[in-house]
Amino acid sequence: MRPKALIQIVLGTAVILCCVFSATAFVPPRTSVVKGDLPQVTRVPVLVELFTAEGCSICPPADDLLRGLEQDQSIPGVEVIALEMHVDYWNGQGWRDPFASRQLTNRQNDYIRLFRMDNLYTPQMVIGGQTQVLGSDRERARSEIARAARNPRASVDVSFQSASVATVKIDRLPADAMESEIWLAVTESNIENEVGAGDNSGRTLKHTGVVRSLVLLGRAEPGAPTVYSMHLRFNPRWKREDLKYVVFVQERLSRKIWGAAAVAP
Repeated sequence: MRPKALIQIVLGTAVILCCVFSATAFVPPRTSVVKGDLPQVTRVPVLVELFTAEGCSICPPADDLLRGLEQDQSIPGVEVIALEMHVDYWNGQGWRDPFASRQLTNRQNDYIRLFRMDNLYTPQMVIGGQTQVLGSDRERARSEIARAARNPRASVDVSFQSASVATVKIDRLPADAMESEIWLAVTESNIENEVGAGDNSGRTLKHTGVVRSLVLLGRAEPGAPTVYSMHLRFNPRWKREDLKYVVFVQERLSRKIWGAAAVAP
């Protein structure tokens, strides 16, 4: 695949410049051996998306569950990568969620069609793009996350050349991957927000992995690695020390997540 011209992507206050140079098949998780110890298996990243809203009275327990999964990392062999997706269809119920967007509602709609469900609902947790559970169902969520970690996956690496320049490399994309897209989410954690109206009026809600920006970078294909060089600029209202870049590869039709990585800027 020949290089594409420099692409400038602008979403809200995030500006991303991407150079596409070229995309690959599954290898088992890498191991490292310390002298005298048994091999240590690298944790397998699993993307966990929670569709939630501050206007939803039953969502705070799901928000807490997601935060615990990310902070505790207590599922053996798994790195939970949390994306808290705030949808906007609760905004007319007395409280306007400051983190909500129509883009994220549209993304949830894609999953609703995939799972052949009749209606949108919150809190909905989607694991690896393939399984959905009630967002507050702790045991089922943990079980599905562990199961997702056993699937074949691509390698996703993100490295920083400077404070504002990063390189993304997608490699070893399984040969049966179909029309896969590469996405970049900028997330912010350690957020507390006091709700002034609606069903959660008077409550201070805590959030982790809140999606501040979600940008489609391009496509990945089995074969040679795909490499992107990105120049980024932050919204000054976001707390840089609480930000993460989450890069993931997702099949466009099946919504399967082939690989993911999360790094701090």
